[in-house]
Amino acid sequence: MKAKRIACILAYDMAASFLLGVSIVIFAVQANFAPGGVSGIAVILNYLFGAPIGLMTVLINIPIILCTFRQLGFGFFLHSIKTVLINAIFADYVVVHLPMYEGSRLLAAILSGVFAGVAYSLVFNMGSSTGGTDFIMAAIRKVKPELSFGMLAFVIDSTVILGSVFVFGEIEAFLYGAVYTVVTSGALDATTWCMKKLGAQTV
Repeated sequence: MKAKRIACILAYDMAASFLLGVSIVIFAVQANFAPGGVSGIAVILNYLFGAPIGLMTVLINIPIILCTFRQLGFGFFLHSIKTVLINAIFADYVVVHLPMYEGSRLLAAILSGVFAGVAYSLVFNMGSSTGGTDFIMAAIRKVKPELSFGMLAFVIDSTVILGSVFVFGEIEAFLYGAVYTVVTSGALDATTWCMKKLGAQTV
């Protein structure tokens, strides 16, 4: 039973990491907009300095993890660190070998949001986190469990998206980032609802 549980957790992590990697590397980066949160900051650093997105997400996560570690608990911390590292590996070493998207920026923002929303739902419903603002959201949910993950993501990610306008130097970066955020929030809550209805296994 323990081996089956571990295999299930890893399967969810890898599926979510692949979807999130596609969302960020294939769509967001190619369309020049920041998806919000730590991923958005990593995209901005990649745009400015060519820094690896996965590595940047790990480094940015360090101070956030230190600030939320005690509130979230040691078990959640270890589980989430595993997810963060798998995400980084997929972003920097797996997804980069896929064909890059070259179409409409609006469609890229929509698809990026759908992939990210599904990925986040898989991670959250397995009792883990992708780190960064997810740690902040999880900490808030410990106190206010009735709050929507999607709404929390929308509020937090908007801050990074607003800042990205100055980096990319165009208002379109904000508009596509906003589209991404709305779609991600909807896809996250819709996927979570479907998983609950289907009785998906959680940790």
